[in-house]
Amino acid sequence: MSTPTNFNQPTTPNYGSSPDGGSQKRMTTIMGAAIAVLLGLCVYLLISKYRTSNQLESTQTELAQQKDAFTELDAKYNEAVTQLEQQKGINAELDAKINQQLAELESSKTQIAGLIRDKKDYKSALASFERQKNEYLTQIDELKKQVGILTESNTALTAQNQQLNSSLGETQSKLQEESTAKAALISEKTTLESERNQLSKKVDIASAIRVKNITVKGVDVRSNGKERSKSKAKRVEKLNICFVTEANEVTPSGEETFYLRIVDPTGAPLAIESLGSGVAQNKRAEEEFRYTTTATCNYSNGETNVCGAWQPGQNFVKGKYVVEIYNKGYLVGTSNFNLK
Repeated sequence: MSTPTNFNQPTTPNYGSSPDGGSQKRMTTIMGAAIAVLLGLCVYLLISKYRTSNQLESTQTELAQQKDAFTELDAKYNEAVTQLEQQKGINAELDAKINQQLAELESSKTQIAGLIRDKKDYKSALASFERQKNEYLTQIDELKKQVGILTESNTALTAQNQQLNSSLGETQSKLQEESTAKAALISEKTTLESERNQLSKKVDIASAIRVKNITVKGVDVRSNGKERSKSKAKRVEKLNICFVTEANEVTPSGEETFYLRIVDPTGAPLAIESLGSGVAQNKRAEEEFRYTTTATCNYSNGETNVCGAWQPGQNFVKGKYVVEIYNKGYLVGTSNFNLK
Protein backbone atom coordinates (compact mmCIF):
# COMPACT_ATOMS: atom_id res chain seq x y z
CA MET A 1 0.00 0.00 0.00
CA SER A 2 1.55 3.26 -1.02
CA THR A 3 1.67 6.40 1.19
CA PRO A 4 -0.42 9.16 -0.06
CA THR A 5 1.29 12.34 -0.90
CA ASN A 6 0.37 15.53 1.19
CA PHE A 7 -0.19 18.07 -1.42
CA ASN A 8 -1.14 20.72 1.22
CA GLN A 9 2.36 20.86 2.99
CA PRO A 10 4.37 23.87 1.81
CA THR A 11 7.76 23.32 0.37
CA THR A 12 10.65 25.52 1.80
CA PRO A 13 13.25 26.41 -0.67
CA ASN A 14 16.94 25.62 0.32
CA TYR A 15 19.32 28.53 -0.24
CA GLY A 16 22.49 26.80 1.06
CA SER A 17 21.94 27.02 5.01
CA SER A 18 19.37 25.94 7.45
CA PRO A 19 17.98 27.96 10.42
CA ASP A 20 19.51 25.54 12.99
CA GLY A 21 23.00 26.16 11.64
CA GLY A 22 22.85 30.00 12.22
CA SER A 23 21.69 29.63 15.81
CA GLN A 24 24.58 27.36 16.66
CA LYS A 25 27.03 29.83 15.17
CA ARG A 26 25.68 32.67 17.32
CA MET A 27 25.84 30.49 20.42
CA THR A 28 29.45 29.63 19.65
CA THR A 29 30.31 33.31 19.33
CA ILE A 30 28.69 34.17 22.68
CA MET A 31 30.41 31.32 24.44
CA GLY A 32 33.75 32.39 23.02
CA ALA A 33 33.24 35.95 24.25
CA ALA A 34 32.23 34.69 27.71
CA ILE A 35 35.28 32.47 27.86
CA ALA A 36 37.47 35.44 26.90
CA VAL A 37 35.89 37.60 29.65
CA LEU A 38 36.38 34.85 32.19
CA LEU A 39 39.99 34.44 31.15
CA GLY A 40 40.52 38.21 31.46
CA LEU A 41 38.91 38.24 34.88
CA CYS A 42 41.10 35.36 36.01
CA VAL A 43 44.19 37.17 34.80
CA TYR A 44 43.09 40.38 36.61
CA LEU A 45 42.41 38.45 39.81
CA LEU A 46 45.78 36.75 39.61
CA ILE A 47 47.57 40.05 39.07
CA SER A 48 45.60 41.73 41.91
CA LYS A 49 46.35 38.85 44.24
CA TYR A 50 50.01 39.08 43.34
CA ARG A 51 50.06 42.80 44.06
CA THR A 52 48.15 42.36 47.34
CA SER A 53 50.53 39.63 48.38
CA ASN A 54 53.50 41.87 47.63
CA GLN A 55 51.92 44.79 49.57
CA LEU A 56 51.14 42.53 52.54
CA GLU A 57 54.66 41.20 52.52
CA SER A 58 56.02 44.76 52.35
CA THR A 59 53.73 45.86 55.23
CA GLN A 60 54.79 42.90 57.34
CA THR A 61 58.41 43.79 56.65
CA GLU A 62 57.84 47.40 57.66
CA LEU A 63 56.01 46.33 60.85
CA ALA A 64 58.86 43.99 61.70
CA GLN A 65 61.33 46.83 61.13
CA GLN A 66 59.24 49.19 63.32
CA LYS A 67 59.09 46.57 66.04
CA ASP A 68 62.84 46.11 65.89
CA ALA A 69 63.29 49.88 65.96
CA PHE A 70 61.04 50.26 69.06
CA THR A 71 62.88 47.38 70.72
CA GLU A 72 66.23 49.04 70.02
CA LEU A 73 64.90 52.41 71.29
CA ASP A 74 63.57 50.85 74.51
CA ALA A 75 66.86 49.02 75.07
CA LYS A 76 68.92 52.18 74.63
CA TYR A 77 66.55 54.22 76.83
CA ASN A 78 66.47 51.61 79.62
CA GLU A 79 70.26 51.32 79.49
CA ALA A 80 70.63 55.09 79.75
CA VAL A 81 68.15 55.29 82.66
CA THR A 82 69.99 52.51 84.50
CA GLN A 83 73.37 54.17 84.03
CA LEU A 84 72.08 57.57 85.20
CA GLU A 85 70.15 56.17 88.17
CA GLN A 86 73.30 54.44 89.39
CA GLN A 87 74.98 57.86 89.76
CA LYS A 88 72.44 59.09 92.30
CA GLY A 89 72.91 59.32 96.05
CA ILE A 90 76.02 61.50 96.31
CA ASN A 91 74.27 64.77 97.04
CA ALA A 92 71.00 66.57 96.39
CA GLU A 93 72.44 68.88 93.72
CA LEU A 94 73.73 65.96 91.63
CA ASP A 95 70.45 64.06 92.05
CA ALA A 96 68.55 67.11 90.79
CA LYS A 97 70.83 67.30 87.74
CA ILE A 98 70.30 63.59 86.98
CA ASN A 99 66.52 63.95 87.29
CA GLN A 100 66.68 66.79 84.76
CA GLN A 101 68.73 64.63 82.38
CA LEU A 102 66.29 61.73 82.72
CA ALA A 103 63.40 64.05 81.83
CA GLU A 104 65.28 65.27 78.72
CA LEU A 105 66.06 61.68 77.66
CA GLU A 106 62.41 60.73 78.02
CA SER A 107 61.48 63.69 75.79
CA SER A 108 64.05 62.55 73.18
CA LYS A 109 62.67 59.01 73.33
CA THR A 110 59.16 60.32 72.63
CA GLN A 111 60.41 62.26 69.57
CA ILE A 112 62.27 59.23 68.18
CA ALA A 113 59.20 57.03 68.69
CA GLY A 114 57.24 59.54 66.60
CA LEU A 115 59.81 59.27 63.81
CA ILE A 116 59.53 55.45 63.87
CA ARG A 117 55.74 55.55 63.68
CA ASP A 118 55.85 58.06 60.82
CA LYS A 119 58.34 55.81 58.96
CA LYS A 120 60.93 58.58 58.90
CA ASP A 121 64.69 58.37 59.32
CA TYR A 122 65.17 57.53 62.97
CA LYS A 123 68.62 55.95 62.90
CA SER A 124 70.41 59.30 63.07
CA ALA A 125 68.09 60.25 65.96
CA LEU A 126 69.05 57.02 67.77
CA ALA A 127 72.72 57.82 67.29
CA SER A 128 72.07 61.32 68.65
CA PHE A 129 70.25 59.76 71.60
CA GLU A 130 73.34 57.66 72.38
CA ARG A 131 75.57 60.74 72.17
CA GLN A 132 73.19 62.62 74.43
CA LYS A 133 73.42 59.88 77.06
CA ASN A 134 77.24 59.84 76.88
CA GLU A 135 77.35 63.63 77.25
CA TYR A 136 75.17 63.37 80.34
CA LEU A 137 77.45 60.74 81.86
CA THR A 138 80.46 62.97 81.14
CA GLN A 139 78.72 65.90 82.84
CA ILE A 140 78.00 63.73 85.86
CA ASP A 141 81.68 62.68 86.07
CA GLU A 142 82.70 66.35 86.04
CA LEU A 143 80.18 67.15 88.75
CA LYS A 144 81.40 64.21 90.84
CA LYS A 145 84.95 65.54 90.60
CA GLN A 146 83.74 68.94 91.74
CA VAL A 147 81.82 67.27 94.56
CA GLY A 148 85.02 65.48 95.56
CA ILE A 149 86.88 68.81 95.76
CA LEU A 150 84.01 70.31 97.67
CA THR A 151 83.97 67.30 99.98
CA GLU A 152 87.62 67.84 100.82
CA SER A 153 86.96 71.51 101.45
CA ASN A 154 83.91 70.58 103.45
CA THR A 155 85.99 68.21 105.58
CA ALA A 156 88.43 71.01 106.34
CA LEU A 157 85.56 73.36 107.07
CA THR A 158 83.98 70.74 109.31
CA ALA A 159 87.16 70.51 111.34
CA GLN A 160 87.30 74.29 111.61
CA ASN A 161 83.62 74.34 112.49
CA GLN A 162 84.19 71.82 115.27
CA GLN A 163 86.94 74.01 116.69
CA LEU A 164 84.69 77.05 116.42
CA ASN A 165 81.84 75.13 118.05
CA SER A 166 84.14 74.17 120.89
CA SER A 167 85.20 77.78 121.35
CA LEU A 168 81.62 78.88 120.97
CA GLY A 169 80.56 76.39 123.63
CA GLU A 170 83.11 77.77 126.05
CA THR A 171 82.05 81.32 125.21
CA GLN A 172 78.39 80.45 125.60
CA SER A 173 79.14 78.81 128.95
CA LYS A 174 80.88 81.96 130.13
CA LEU A 175 78.07 84.09 128.76
CA GLN A 176 75.56 81.85 130.49
CA GLU A 177 77.37 82.32 133.77
CA GLU A 178 77.53 86.06 133.19
CA SER A 179 73.88 86.06 132.14
CA THR A 180 72.93 84.16 135.29
CA ALA A 181 74.89 86.62 137.41
CA LYS A 182 73.35 89.52 135.49
CA ALA A 183 69.86 88.05 135.91
CA ALA A 184 70.52 87.73 139.64
CA LEU A 185 71.64 91.36 139.77
CA ILE A 186 68.62 92.45 137.74
CA SER A 187 66.33 90.44 140.02
CA GLU A 188 68.00 91.96 143.06
CA LYS A 189 67.78 95.42 141.50
CA THR A 190 64.11 94.86 140.65
CA THR A 191 63.45 93.73 144.20
CA LEU A 192 65.27 96.76 145.59
CA GLU A 193 63.41 99.08 143.22
CA SER A 194 60.13 97.48 144.20
CA GLU A 195 60.99 97.85 147.88
CA ARG A 196 62.14 101.41 147.27
CA ASN A 197 58.92 102.22 145.40
CA GLN A 198 56.89 100.70 148.20
CA LEU A 199 58.83 102.66 150.77
CA SER A 200 58.54 105.79 148.64
CA LYS A 201 54.83 105.20 148.32
CA LYS A 202 54.53 104.67 152.05
CA VAL A 203 56.46 107.87 152.68
CA ASP A 204 54.32 109.63 150.07
CA ILE A 205 51.15 108.36 151.73
CA ALA A 206 52.50 109.25 155.16
CA SER A 207 53.35 112.76 153.97
CA ALA A 208 49.79 113.38 152.76
CA ILE A 209 48.11 115.79 155.23
CA ARG A 210 44.76 114.52 156.41
CA VAL A 211 41.90 116.93 157.14
CA LYS A 212 38.92 116.98 159.46
CA ASN A 213 35.90 119.12 160.40
CA ILE A 214 34.90 119.67 156.78
CA THR A 215 32.08 122.21 156.41
CA VAL A 216 30.31 123.42 153.30
CA LYS A 217 28.08 126.51 153.33
CA GLY A 218 25.94 127.79 150.51
CA VAL A 219 25.79 131.60 150.41
CA ASP A 220 24.11 134.38 148.50
CA VAL A 221 26.47 137.24 147.66
CA ARG A 222 24.98 140.71 147.98
CA SER A 223 25.87 143.68 145.80
CA ASN A 224 27.91 145.13 148.67
CA GLY A 225 29.95 141.93 148.84
CA LYS A 226 28.39 140.60 152.02
CA GLU A 227 27.42 136.96 152.12
CA ARG A 228 24.30 135.38 153.62
CA SER A 229 23.89 131.66 154.26
CA LYS A 230 21.32 129.92 152.05
CA SER A 231 20.17 126.30 151.85
CA LYS A 232 17.93 126.47 148.80
CA ALA A 233 19.69 125.61 145.57
CA LYS A 234 18.14 128.40 143.52
CA ARG A 235 19.36 131.03 146.01
CA VAL A 236 22.89 129.71 146.40
CA GLU A 237 25.53 131.50 144.30
CA LYS A 238 28.68 130.32 146.05
CA LEU A 239 29.97 127.41 148.10
CA ASN A 240 32.49 127.98 150.91
CA ILE A 241 34.41 124.82 151.86
CA CYS A 242 36.48 124.94 155.03
CA PHE A 243 38.42 122.26 156.93
CA VAL A 244 41.14 121.76 159.52
CA THR A 245 44.47 120.02 158.75
CA GLU A 246 45.76 117.34 161.09
CA ALA A 247 49.25 117.25 162.51
CA ASN A 248 51.85 115.48 160.37
CA GLU A 249 55.50 115.47 161.41
CA VAL A 250 56.62 113.70 158.20
CA THR A 251 55.63 116.61 155.99
CA PRO A 252 58.00 119.56 156.06
CA SER A 253 56.60 123.00 156.82
CA GLY A 254 55.66 125.17 153.89
CA GLU A 255 52.87 125.97 151.48
CA GLU A 256 50.47 123.12 150.84
CA THR A 257 47.86 122.77 148.11
CA PHE A 258 44.60 120.90 148.58
CA TYR A 259 42.45 119.82 145.61
CA LEU A 260 38.71 120.16 146.23
CA ARG A 261 36.39 117.96 144.19
CA ILE A 262 32.65 118.69 144.39
CA VAL A 263 30.35 116.04 142.92
CA ASP A 264 26.74 117.07 142.15
CA PRO A 265 23.64 114.87 142.77
CA THR A 266 23.97 113.33 139.29
CA GLY A 267 27.50 112.06 140.05
CA ALA A 268 29.25 114.58 137.79
CA PRO A 269 32.15 116.65 139.17
CA LEU A 270 31.66 120.43 139.06
CA ALA A 271 34.44 121.84 136.90
CA ILE A 272 35.05 124.98 134.85
CA GLU A 273 38.62 125.31 133.62
CA SER A 274 38.46 129.10 133.38
CA LEU A 275 37.64 129.22 137.10
CA GLY A 276 40.62 127.09 138.15
CA SER A 277 39.32 123.55 137.62
CA GLY A 278 41.65 120.92 136.22
CA VAL A 279 42.92 117.32 136.31
CA ALA A 280 45.10 115.72 139.00
CA GLN A 281 46.49 112.23 139.72
CA ASN A 282 44.89 109.84 142.18
CA LYS A 283 48.00 107.84 143.13
CA ARG A 284 46.20 105.21 145.16
CA ALA A 285 43.76 104.36 142.35
CA GLU A 286 46.45 105.08 139.73
CA GLU A 287 44.09 107.19 137.66
CA GLU A 288 43.32 110.81 136.96
CA PHE A 289 40.41 112.78 138.42
CA ARG A 290 38.83 116.16 137.70
CA TYR A 291 38.90 118.62 140.56
CA THR A 292 36.69 121.67 141.04
CA THR A 293 39.04 124.14 142.72
CA THR A 294 42.03 124.34 145.06
CA ALA A 295 42.78 125.75 148.49
CA THR A 296 46.23 126.60 149.84
CA CYS A 297 47.71 127.27 153.26
CA ASN A 298 51.04 127.77 155.01
CA TYR A 299 51.40 124.46 156.82
CA SER A 300 53.46 124.21 160.00
CA ASN A 301 52.97 120.52 160.92
CA GLY A 302 49.93 121.23 163.06
CA GLU A 303 46.27 122.05 162.83
CA THR A 304 45.55 124.79 160.35
CA ASN A 305 42.24 126.25 159.16
CA VAL A 306 41.96 126.14 155.38
CA CYS A 307 39.12 127.43 153.18
CA GLY A 308 38.32 127.34 149.49
CA ALA A 309 35.36 128.69 147.50
CA TRP A 310 33.46 127.81 144.36
CA GLN A 311 31.35 130.38 142.58
CA PRO A 312 30.43 129.07 139.13
CA GLY A 313 28.15 131.95 138.14
CA GLN A 314 25.22 129.62 137.53
CA ASN A 315 22.47 127.99 139.56
CA PHE A 316 23.00 124.81 141.57
CA VAL A 317 20.61 121.85 141.41
CA LYS A 318 18.79 120.41 144.38
CA GLY A 319 20.07 117.28 146.04
CA LYS A 320 22.97 115.70 147.88
CA TYR A 321 26.53 116.84 147.05
CA VAL A 322 29.81 115.12 147.93
CA VAL A 323 33.05 116.93 148.70
CA GLU A 324 36.41 115.13 148.31
CA ILE A 325 39.72 116.70 149.40
CA TYR A 326 43.08 115.47 147.99
CA ASN A 327 46.67 116.25 149.03
CA LYS A 328 49.80 114.94 147.26
CA GLY A 329 47.60 112.73 145.11
CA TYR A 330 45.78 110.97 147.97
CA LEU A 331 42.23 111.33 149.28
CA VAL A 332 42.62 112.91 152.75
CA GLY A 333 39.03 113.79 153.62
CA THR A 334 35.43 113.61 152.42
CA SER A 335 32.04 115.05 153.40
CA ASN A 336 28.60 115.76 151.93
CA PHE A 337 25.88 118.40 152.10
CA ASN A 338 22.38 119.02 150.79
CA LEU A 339 20.79 121.86 148.86
CA LYS A 340 17.02 122.04 149.02
